[in-house]
Amino acid sequence: MKHTLEFLERVHQQVEIRTGVPGSFANDTYVARFPELLRDCLADNHGRFSAEQRDRILQLIEGMLGDADIPLPSQLPKTVMKSFTSEQWEQLLAGEEYTWQNSPWFLGEQYAYHWLLLITDYYSTGIDPFRLLYVQRNLIKVKELSEDTPWRLLQNAIDLSTESGQDRNNMLKRYLKLCLWGNKADGCNKEVKNTVSEKDASLVFSDELLLVDHSDRVISFLEQKARELEGSQHLSVEYINDN
Repeated sequence: MKHTLEFLERVHQQVEIRTGVPGSFANDTYVARFPELLRDCLADNHGRFSAEQRDRILQLIEGMLGDADIPLPSQLPKTVMKSFTSEQWEQLLAGEEYTWQNSPWFLGEQYAYHWLLLITDYYSTGIDPFRLLYVQRNLIKVKELSEDTPWRLLQNAIDLSTESGQDRNNMLKRYLKLCLWGNKADGCNKEVKNTVSEKDASLVFSDELLLVDHSDRVISFLEQKARELEGSQHLSVEYINDN
Protein backbone atom coordinates (compact mmCIF):
# COMPACT_ATOMS: atom_id res chain seq x y z
CA MET A 1 0.00 0.00 0.00
CA LYS A 2 2.86 2.39 0.82
CA HIS A 3 4.32 2.00 -2.68
CA THR A 4 0.86 2.46 -4.22
CA LEU A 5 0.32 5.74 -2.39
CA GLU A 6 3.78 6.97 -3.38
CA PHE A 7 3.05 6.10 -6.99
CA LEU A 8 -0.29 7.94 -6.95
CA GLU A 9 1.37 11.00 -5.44
CA ARG A 10 3.86 11.04 -8.31
CA VAL A 11 1.08 10.58 -10.86
CA HIS A 12 -0.83 13.56 -9.47
CA GLN A 13 2.28 15.72 -9.83
CA GLN A 14 2.33 15.21 -13.59
CA VAL A 15 0.70 17.51 -16.13
CA GLU A 16 -2.66 16.05 -17.11
CA ILE A 17 -3.12 15.30 -20.81
CA ARG A 18 -6.47 16.63 -21.97
CA THR A 19 -8.36 16.24 -25.21
CA GLY A 20 -9.05 19.91 -25.91
CA VAL A 21 -6.02 20.79 -28.04
CA PRO A 22 -6.88 20.49 -31.77
CA GLY A 23 -4.31 18.50 -33.71
CA SER A 24 -2.91 16.77 -30.62
CA PHE A 25 -2.78 12.99 -30.21
CA ALA A 26 -5.36 13.24 -27.42
CA ASN A 27 -7.80 15.24 -29.54
CA ASP A 28 -7.21 12.99 -32.54
CA THR A 29 -8.47 10.09 -30.43
CA TYR A 30 -12.03 11.40 -30.75
CA VAL A 31 -11.97 13.12 -34.14
CA ALA A 32 -10.33 10.25 -36.04
CA ARG A 33 -8.91 7.23 -34.24
CA PHE A 34 -11.81 6.09 -32.06
CA PRO A 35 -14.57 6.83 -34.61
CA GLU A 36 -12.69 4.71 -37.14
CA LEU A 37 -12.31 1.91 -34.61
CA LEU A 38 -16.04 2.05 -33.86
CA ARG A 39 -16.92 1.92 -37.56
CA ASP A 40 -14.79 -1.21 -37.90
CA CYS A 41 -16.49 -2.67 -34.83
CA LEU A 42 -19.89 -1.91 -36.34
CA ALA A 43 -18.96 -3.55 -39.65
CA ASP A 44 -17.50 -6.62 -37.93
CA ASN A 45 -20.65 -7.16 -35.85
CA HIS A 46 -23.36 -6.01 -38.24
CA GLY A 47 -25.03 -9.42 -38.14
CA ARG A 48 -24.66 -9.82 -34.38
CA PHE A 49 -25.85 -6.44 -33.12
CA SER A 50 -29.49 -5.44 -33.12
CA ALA A 51 -30.68 -2.32 -34.95
CA GLU A 52 -30.86 -0.51 -31.60
CA GLN A 53 -27.29 -1.47 -30.70
CA ARG A 54 -26.03 -0.35 -34.11
CA ASP A 55 -27.83 2.99 -33.71
CA ARG A 56 -26.21 3.48 -30.31
CA ILE A 57 -22.75 3.01 -31.82
CA LEU A 58 -23.54 5.49 -34.59
CA GLN A 59 -24.71 7.97 -31.95
CA LEU A 60 -21.44 7.45 -30.06
CA ILE A 61 -19.44 8.17 -33.22
CA GLU A 62 -21.46 11.33 -33.85
CA GLY A 63 -21.05 12.35 -30.23
CA MET A 64 -17.27 12.03 -30.35
CA LEU A 65 -17.01 13.94 -33.62
CA GLY A 66 -19.45 16.61 -32.40
CA ASP A 67 -17.86 16.96 -28.95
CA ALA A 68 -20.98 15.84 -27.09
CA ASP A 69 -21.18 15.41 -23.33
CA ILE A 70 -19.70 12.14 -22.12
CA PRO A 71 -22.77 10.04 -21.19
CA LEU A 72 -23.10 8.56 -17.71
CA PRO A 73 -23.72 4.86 -17.01
CA SER A 74 -26.95 5.76 -15.20
CA GLN A 75 -28.45 6.63 -18.58
CA LEU A 76 -28.71 2.87 -19.16
CA PRO A 77 -30.07 1.68 -15.78
CA LYS A 78 -31.02 -1.85 -16.85
CA THR A 79 -27.59 -2.53 -18.33
CA VAL A 80 -25.68 -0.91 -15.46
CA MET A 81 -27.21 -3.33 -12.96
CA LYS A 82 -25.18 -6.14 -14.58
CA SER A 83 -21.88 -4.25 -14.68
CA PHE A 84 -19.42 -4.42 -11.78
CA THR A 85 -17.63 -1.12 -12.44
CA SER A 86 -20.33 1.27 -13.67
CA GLU A 87 -20.90 2.64 -10.18
CA GLN A 88 -17.25 3.69 -9.94
CA TRP A 89 -17.41 5.29 -13.39
CA GLU A 90 -20.53 7.20 -12.36
CA GLN A 91 -18.70 8.60 -9.33
CA LEU A 92 -15.72 9.67 -11.45
CA LEU A 93 -17.77 11.39 -14.15
CA ALA A 94 -20.89 12.80 -12.47
CA GLY A 95 -20.89 16.58 -12.16
CA GLU A 96 -17.65 17.06 -14.12
CA GLU A 97 -19.41 18.18 -17.33
CA TYR A 98 -16.82 16.40 -19.44
CA THR A 99 -17.20 16.29 -23.21
CA TRP A 100 -15.31 13.91 -25.48
CA GLN A 101 -13.05 16.70 -26.69
CA ASN A 102 -12.72 18.48 -23.35
CA SER A 103 -11.77 15.94 -20.72
CA PRO A 104 -8.80 14.04 -19.29
CA TRP A 105 -7.59 11.95 -22.21
CA PHE A 106 -6.73 8.66 -20.51
CA LEU A 107 -9.85 8.70 -18.32
CA GLY A 108 -12.12 9.32 -21.29
CA GLU A 109 -10.48 6.71 -23.48
CA GLN A 110 -10.82 4.01 -20.84
CA TYR A 111 -14.43 4.95 -20.24
CA ALA A 112 -15.21 4.93 -23.96
CA TYR A 113 -14.49 1.20 -24.03
CA HIS A 114 -16.70 0.65 -20.98
CA TRP A 115 -19.51 2.69 -22.54
CA LEU A 116 -19.24 0.62 -25.71
CA LEU A 117 -19.75 -2.55 -23.66
CA LEU A 118 -22.83 -0.98 -22.08
CA ILE A 119 -24.47 0.19 -25.32
CA THR A 120 -23.87 -3.19 -26.99
CA ASP A 121 -25.38 -5.05 -24.00
CA TYR A 122 -22.19 -7.04 -23.46
CA TYR A 123 -23.10 -7.76 -19.83
CA SER A 124 -26.30 -9.46 -21.00
CA THR A 125 -25.24 -11.15 -24.23
CA GLY A 126 -21.57 -11.86 -23.54
CA ILE A 127 -20.75 -10.78 -27.11
CA ASP A 128 -17.34 -9.09 -27.14
CA PRO A 129 -17.55 -6.28 -29.72
CA PHE A 130 -13.84 -6.65 -30.43
CA ARG A 131 -13.63 -10.44 -30.65
CA LEU A 132 -13.38 -10.54 -34.45
CA LEU A 133 -10.78 -7.77 -34.36
CA TYR A 134 -8.67 -9.82 -31.92
CA VAL A 135 -8.90 -12.89 -34.15
CA GLN A 136 -7.93 -10.89 -37.23
CA ARG A 137 -5.06 -9.22 -35.38
CA ASN A 138 -3.62 -12.56 -34.25
CA LEU A 139 -3.77 -13.89 -37.81
CA ILE A 140 -1.96 -10.75 -38.99
CA LYS A 141 0.74 -11.23 -36.35
CA VAL A 142 1.37 -14.78 -37.56
CA LYS A 143 1.57 -13.49 -41.14
CA GLU A 144 3.99 -10.70 -40.14
CA LEU A 145 6.41 -13.25 -38.67
CA SER A 146 6.72 -14.75 -42.15
CA GLU A 147 7.84 -11.36 -43.51
CA ASP A 148 11.30 -9.94 -43.07
CA THR A 149 10.43 -6.76 -41.13
CA PRO A 150 10.57 -8.12 -37.54
CA TRP A 151 13.77 -10.00 -38.34
CA ARG A 152 15.33 -6.85 -39.79
CA LEU A 153 14.41 -5.14 -36.53
CA LEU A 154 16.32 -7.74 -34.53
CA GLN A 155 19.28 -7.49 -36.89
CA ASN A 156 19.30 -3.71 -36.42
CA ALA A 157 19.54 -4.23 -32.67
CA ILE A 158 22.44 -6.65 -33.13
CA ASP A 159 24.21 -4.25 -35.50
CA LEU A 160 23.96 -1.43 -32.95
CA SER A 161 26.37 -3.22 -30.65
CA THR A 162 29.03 -3.31 -33.37
CA GLU A 163 28.81 0.37 -34.37
CA SER A 164 31.78 2.49 -33.37
CA GLY A 165 31.88 6.12 -32.32
CA GLN A 166 28.64 6.03 -30.33
CA ASP A 167 28.53 6.94 -26.66
CA ARG A 168 26.70 4.55 -24.40
CA ASN A 169 23.74 6.83 -23.64
CA ASN A 170 22.86 7.40 -27.29
CA MET A 171 23.10 3.69 -27.95
CA LEU A 172 20.77 2.95 -25.02
CA LYS A 173 18.29 5.52 -26.33
CA ARG A 174 18.24 3.80 -29.70
CA TYR A 175 17.69 0.44 -28.01
CA LEU A 176 14.74 1.87 -26.09
CA LYS A 177 13.16 3.14 -29.30
CA LEU A 178 13.63 -0.24 -30.96
CA CYS A 179 11.81 -1.79 -27.99
CA LEU A 180 8.89 0.56 -28.63
CA TRP A 181 8.75 -0.20 -32.34
CA GLY A 182 6.31 -3.07 -31.88
CA ASN A 183 3.76 -0.74 -30.37
CA LYS A 184 3.51 1.05 -33.70
CA ALA A 185 1.28 -1.88 -34.62
CA ASP A 186 -1.45 -0.64 -32.29
CA GLY A 187 -4.66 -1.75 -34.00
CA CYS A 188 -6.37 1.50 -32.99
CA ASN A 189 -4.10 3.68 -35.11
CA LYS A 190 -4.19 2.57 -38.73
CA GLU A 191 -1.99 5.36 -40.08
CA VAL A 192 0.83 4.16 -37.85
CA LYS A 193 0.02 0.46 -38.15
CA ASN A 194 0.43 0.60 -41.92
CA THR A 195 4.13 1.41 -41.49
CA VAL A 196 5.04 -1.85 -39.73
CA SER A 197 4.35 -4.53 -42.31
CA GLU A 198 4.40 -5.40 -45.99
CA LYS A 199 5.71 -2.99 -48.64
CA ASP A 200 5.40 0.17 -46.52
CA ALA A 201 7.24 -1.28 -43.54
CA SER A 202 9.72 1.03 -41.87
CA LEU A 203 12.06 0.55 -38.94
CA VAL A 204 12.06 4.27 -38.24
CA PHE A 205 10.50 5.31 -34.94
CA SER A 206 9.85 9.02 -35.28
CA ASP A 207 10.05 11.23 -32.20
CA GLU A 208 6.69 12.63 -33.31
CA LEU A 209 5.09 9.35 -32.22
CA LEU A 210 6.23 9.81 -28.62
CA LEU A 211 3.88 11.59 -26.23
CA VAL A 212 6.75 11.93 -23.76
CA ASP A 213 10.42 10.99 -23.83
CA HIS A 214 11.91 10.17 -20.46
CA SER A 215 14.78 8.10 -21.86
CA ASP A 216 17.44 10.29 -20.20
CA ARG A 217 15.79 9.79 -16.82
CA VAL A 218 15.40 6.05 -17.43
CA ILE A 219 19.09 5.73 -18.29
CA SER A 220 20.11 7.77 -15.24
CA PHE A 221 17.97 5.51 -13.06
CA LEU A 222 19.58 2.38 -14.50
CA GLU A 223 23.05 3.86 -13.99
CA GLN A 224 22.18 4.64 -10.38
CA LYS A 225 21.01 1.07 -9.78
CA ALA A 226 24.17 -0.26 -11.40
CA ARG A 227 26.29 1.82 -8.99
CA GLU A 228 24.25 0.62 -6.01
CA LEU A 229 24.82 -2.98 -7.06
CA GLU A 230 28.47 -2.54 -8.00
CA GLY A 231 30.27 -5.85 -7.92
CA SER A 232 27.11 -7.89 -8.33
CA GLN A 233 27.41 -10.74 -10.82
CA HIS A 234 23.66 -10.95 -11.33
CA LEU A 235 22.57 -7.49 -12.42
CA SER A 236 19.79 -7.65 -15.01
CA VAL A 237 17.13 -5.30 -16.30
CA GLU A 238 13.65 -6.26 -17.42
CA TYR A 239 12.19 -3.28 -19.27
CA ILE A 240 8.51 -3.52 -20.18
CA ASN A 241 7.30 -1.18 -22.92
CA ASP A 242 3.73 -0.40 -23.82
CA ASN A 243 2.13 2.43 -25.73
